[in-house]
Amino acid sequence: MKNILGSLVVLVLSLFAKSEYEWKIDLKETQLYTHQATVLTMQCKFSKEGKNDDVEFTPPTDIPFSFQLLSEKRHFDGELQTLSYKYLVFAKKEGSYEIELKPVMLFTTQSAIDNVIEGRDNVNDLEVQREETHLEPIPVHVSKTSSSLTGTLSLRTELDSNEVSAYEPVHLEISIEGKGNLQSLSEFNFEIEGVQVFADTMDAKFELSKSGFIGVWTQRFAFVCTKDFIIPSVEFKYFDLEDKQEKVLKTQSFRIHIKEQGIQREDLIDKVNLPTNTIDFYRYAEYLYYVLTFLAGFIVAKLVKLPSRQDPQFKKGDKIKKTKNEKELLEVLIICDRVLFKLEIEELERAVYQAEDISFYTLKKRALEKL
Repeated sequence: MKNILGSLVVLVLSLFAKSEYEWKIDLKETQLYTHQATVLTMQCKFSKEGKNDDVEFTPPTDIPFSFQLLSEKRHFDGELQTLSYKYLVFAKKEGSYEIELKPVMLFTTQSAIDNVIEGRDNVNDLEVQREETHLEPIPVHVSKTSSSLTGTLSLRTELDSNEVSAYEPVHLEISIEGKGNLQSLSEFNFEIEGVQVFADTMDAKFELSKSGFIGVWTQRFAFVCTKDFIIPSVEFKYFDLEDKQEKVLKTQSFRIHIKEQGIQREDLIDKVNLPTNTIDFYRYAEYLYYVLTFLAGFIVAKLVKLPSRQDPQFKKGDKIKKTKNEKELLEVLIICDRVLFKLEIEELERAVYQAEDISFYTLKKRALEKL
């Protein structure tokens, strides 16, 4: 009880001092193109000697911009506290706008303090007064582009072979690498007459950066056919932010040749010594027994290895995957296993509280690999 009253004395004395706070706002670029990203920096300095307790900020939702939190840091210098936010702001629609930021200052009310001093049992339920602050609006102009993709990008394609046997798959990999609004890329597929196409789900490895999302988008395909065919070229239109003009990333078309003496169905059957006509089930009973035994063992092994959704390791991995920034990842790792993720927690603490640069994606990947 003495410790509680001691901390309250400091709090009560601080009420006689006027709380002052200073905001500094910076938007890196105010002339944007649609889907372009820029960095919004917000910094608030205030003294804990006053009655000011904390600050909250929620990005505006009434304008066509999306906000992605890059970092949130606190710095203490005696009684002076500095709170810094960094957001990645994406322009979604052409036009002229004003970005109005309305952070909320949180104060502990006098009645709540009186209740604590009088010894009541609601210490954990202190009333908080919320005061909205209206900062000077930031004028922004957004110019229209004809593409939904904006950034600095490059294209890479890999074909494993342009000559195969019938029924043998041809594999193609398409990758787009760079920085911009890569999160807008979506899966697609080929439609080629007479060709069976298998499209894998896209593999997106992105990180938030000051230039937008940075990373690689990849999709893989397999093509199966019995005669020659052509894989058509694919175009990706985008607005290049360096040259300030529309550009096109285009894959080449591939002519695939099917060998005349390709793999035949009979060849596949002969390789496993199965009869091509009537099967004597009595003769092959032992064979089937071993095949079924093998398959059963394989399935059981998979069932044993695959984590259940009720498994603690699965739940930890699921929580880690859902984190969106350093602060969220830090909180999840501390809750999941402070010892197992000791090194990752130390690096994240330096990033969150000391503004040290780290790779969020790399740390997240390391944590998942430990499970």
